[in-house]
Amino acid sequence: MFGRVLAAVIVVLCLIGLAGLAVAGDWANLLRTVWPLAFFSALAIAVFWRPRILIDDHGVTVVNVLRTFEVPWPAILRIDTRFSLTLFTPERKIPVWAAPSPGIRGAVAIERADVRNLGETAYGQGRSVRPGDSVSTASGQVAFVLRRRWEALRDAGHLDSGVVEPGSLKVTVHWATIAVLGGLLAGTVAGMVV
Repeated sequence: MFGRVLAAVIVVLCLIGLAGLAVAGDWANLLRTVWPLAFFSALAIAVFWRPRILIDDHGVTVVNVLRTFEVPWPAILRIDTRFSLTLFTPERKIPVWAAPSPGIRGAVAIERADVRNLGETAYGQGRSVRPGDSVSTASGQVAFVLRRRWEALRDAGHLDSGVVEPGSLKVTVHWATIAVLGGLLAGTVAGMVV
């Protein structure tokens, strides 16, 4: 939710800046600043609004800034929260932009109750746990739900085959996002040169 609020605030501030220049009749500066303000608005939406993770019966869909990953349950080998929630598969590791691990402040605020009953795969050697596994953090909340579902499927024998079909992990590149950001960045640079 914080990311979406931040993206909305950035877009609104950029629009207010453009509106202020239009009301003032400063058309030269308006034409020069429309490109960078549009770029920062689009970047804020791509980085803070769009990323998400969807969990369903077939697997997990991770929507990041430039790519979407469709991961079937049998392809998930491990779920980690070191820097952000990360899914490990036989083909690659997939960071989840929508679920970052806490910083130092967030790690200090974690209480014992936040790291109890997380599921067996959350705990390391000596029952140690990472700050990102705490259910009071974004990464920990998503990891908790993912692990519960993944462990239940494993314990029920649905992941026993160990066979992951080649190509079952689907990756979609967000070409439109890349084109929009690239075009706006090029317009920004061109506007600074002129």
